[in-house]
Amino acid sequence: MREYEVTIIVQPQLEEEARKELIARVSGWLAPNASDEDKPVENHWGSRHLAYPIRKFTEGYYVMFEAKVDPSRFVDIERNMQYSEDILRYLVVRKE
Repeated sequence: MREYEVTIIVQPQLEEEARKELIARVSGWLAPNASDEDKPVENHWGSRHLAYPIRKFTEGYYVMFEAKVDPSRFVDIERNMQYSEDILRYLVVRKE
């Protein structure tokens, strides 16, 4: 298990309830059977202006997760993020 930071940009037009559901789903992908201690830490950065348009959106809602994840699981996690239309972009960084 290694520590990672996973940042996602969510579509700004998504309603509050749908956004919370998406964030919970991503948290579940990162730590599917985690106890309260091992759950990913969510840092909501809120709505920000994008440097360039992504899929015709000029703003996005940023969320950063800090989690301990087995590196072999990232193939499935990244595939899930790619196929989710509500996630504009994602970035996975391993913490030192």
